[in-house]
Amino acid sequence: MTKPTSVFDRLKARGEEVLTQVSAELMQNPHFLKALQAAMLGKEKLDQAVARVLKQMNIPTRTEFKKALHRIEALEREVAALKAKPKRAPRKKAAGPAEQAPAPPAE
Repeated sequence: MTKPTSVFDRLKARGEEVLTQVSAELMQNPHFLKALQAAMLGKEKLDQAVARVLKQMNIPTRTEFKKALHRIEALEREVAALKAKPKRAPRKKAAGPAEQAPAPPAE
């Protein structure tokens, strides 16, 4: 690896080293891991509570909004494809037995 030339490059490299060392030490600390798990559980519970409130307020969640957006985009593509098809003149239907003109009365 080449030696960093500028002061900024040296500071950045040293900062990365320190950050790597600190994060490795934190990941070995059981108290930190327990706190991290609790924070993740708390975030999960908060997300669920927010989703419930949004549903009660009839506001779509991000997932529901994305799903609706994808469906709208798919429908727009279908409409564009239908518009791009050449138009054909409507064909006349052949008259079926029930649609034929009535026979003249027998004398």
